Amino acid sequence: MKNKSTEILKIFAAGFITGVIIGCATAGFLIFRDRLSFLKFETLKFLSIAEGWNVVPKKMIIENFDSPVSAAAQKPFGKKGQLTFELYRNGTFDIDGKNGYAYQKSASYRDSAYIRNTVKLPKTYKISIVVSDIDYNLEKINKLPRDPEYPEGPGNENGCYLLAITDTKPEKNHTNIWWHQHRKLVIDVDNNVWGHGMPSPIFMVYFDRSNRLVSYDGERNEWIREWRKAVTYDPKAEYRIEVEKTNTHFILSILDSKGTILKMGRVKVTDVWSEDGFHKDEYFVVGDPHENYYQGSVKIKSIAFTPTQ
Repeated sequence: MKNKSTEILKIFAAGFITGVIIGCATAGFLIFRDRLSFLKFETLKFLSIAEGWNVVPKKMIIENFDSPVSAAAQKPFGKKGQLTFELYRNGTFDIDGKNGYAYQKSASYRDSAYIRNTVKLPKTYKISIVVSDIDYNLEKINKLPRDPEYPEGPGNENGCYLLAITDTKPEKNHTNIWWHQHRKLVIDVDNNVWGHGMPSPIFMVYFDRSNRLVSYDGERNEWIREWRKAVTYDPKAEYRIEVEKTNTHFILSILDSKGTILKMGRVKVTDVWSEDGFHKDEYFVVGDPHENYYQGSVKIKSIAFTPTQ
């Protein structure tokens, strides 16, 4: 009987020890797994800052301007530092964190004020920008004298970029000549003395492989090689402006405040301009980009970016 009890005790002890070993091993594995996940997350965060959004998970990054920000030239901002101010002369943004928008102001055609993404865009993405109170009419530049520093400006056009994609980083200040060399596509306001799309036109435009303008004709609902407007804007209304890039196409869209698509156009990626083989990094821009044109203001209510690969 004693021997039998001893055997039972041995079996119990062995089982207990085995259970302890398995439990410790399991706990160790879970701790290691959690630590590995944490390290992976931290690595992704580091890489996302160092290399851009190429390694960030498929999650929207949105700036709603719900916190006050002091605008300064080339200052990164946003919850992840994903946006950067570019200001020249007296161009600026007012962001008080209470009104829920960035109020872009260019008091003179000789200044510029725009927001760009801090690091290059990934291969595929979707950008969505909500704007309102577009105030870039021709009356603001009426009877301005000629400027010897800028022979091309300032009295012919007034407007702003609601969303543009460039083929290189759009840093600091530039005239319209630089932008015409580096824009791949743009959705913009361009009030002009020549009557193209007037009054209050929003243009959806891309530039072909020869850097020739191709606009979306809102009446015919097709791309044409002429300067035609996509929609007529209401200066007090709110619009959602979007550009999506897939592996094969750019998709340009203008939506109203309810999310109804007003106009949408698709163009093959291979049909769109890039200055040369070395200019492949894409950036987006919103605001007044020209140091020799455009005088007015616009309210930017949100800037949302989603990597799609």
